[in-house]
Amino acid sequence: MHLSLSHDMLALTIQEDSKTFYFLQNIADKNFQKKIGRKDKMIIFKEQDELVQRRYFLKLISKIYLRKTGNVEQARIIENTIDKSIKISLLKSNQVLQKMSINLSIEDNYAVVFYMGSHNTLFASYLKSYFKDHLVRIRPKNGTITLYPNSDITVRLLEKLLAQKELFGCFVEFSYFMDDFLAYKKSFVSKRAKRSRHNALFSLLEEYFGVLGCKMEDSFDMIRSNYLTLVKKYHPDSCGLYDGDLHVKYVAKFQEVQNAYEMLKMHFRHADAKSA
Repeated sequence: MHLSLSHDMLALTIQEDSKTFYFLQNIADKNFQKKIGRKDKMIIFKEQDELVQRRYFLKLISKIYLRKTGNVEQARIIENTIDKSIKISLLKSNQVLQKMSINLSIEDNYAVVFYMGSHNTLFASYLKSYFKDHLVRIRPKNGTITLYPNSDITVRLLEKLLAQKELFGCFVEFSYFMDDFLAYKKSFVSKRAKRSRHNALFSLLEEYFGVLGCKMEDSFDMIRSNYLTLVKKYHPDSCGLYDGDLHVKYVAKFQEVQNAYEMLKMHFRHADAKSA
């Protein structure tokens, strides 16, 4: 028995033991709904309401693996991979692993198109599970699957997928233009950095608006009006010189109001310059 692990799948290849493979396949057929496969291979995808039977199934596989290999550490890994899809393949001595070639292209530096060929059903099901939070469009007539990204996580998942050497008991080879993929990856990294900067700026601006008692959608005239009211209210001279604690608080508040107003004034000037 041969065990391999990826970030989302436990793959077990059973060699020259049809009895064990069909025994496990029969149990899987009875206990799991989200399952695909054929005569000599199967994939069981994770379903939240099937966790109990998954635990028992993994314990069973672990015991079989330990009995056949004696590898305690690997058997323990099998038992604890509750969050991964499970792939079990049967390999016979006269069976040569099939090679699966999948072409892909990137349209407009956005959507990723997989050209499936004869692997459409199995590969389509795998992709939909692998990119579970994404929009995946399957077009059987032209043999393609289109993946639409939703964040830079898409690129990380895609990168791991393209590094795979085996899927469904087959050797897999992804064909694509490396320059296109690197440009695609770079664009998402750039978007993430830009979004991070925008979020940080938005947080600061929101704080400045709050200091002046304004909302983000308020005009600069409204901001200036509130500012003039607040600096008059919190000017250190307005509290007298005899209450030391109050004087310190007024100085701090006065400086906070001044700083917020200056920052927002710069923001509005920058926004006006960009729109001009």
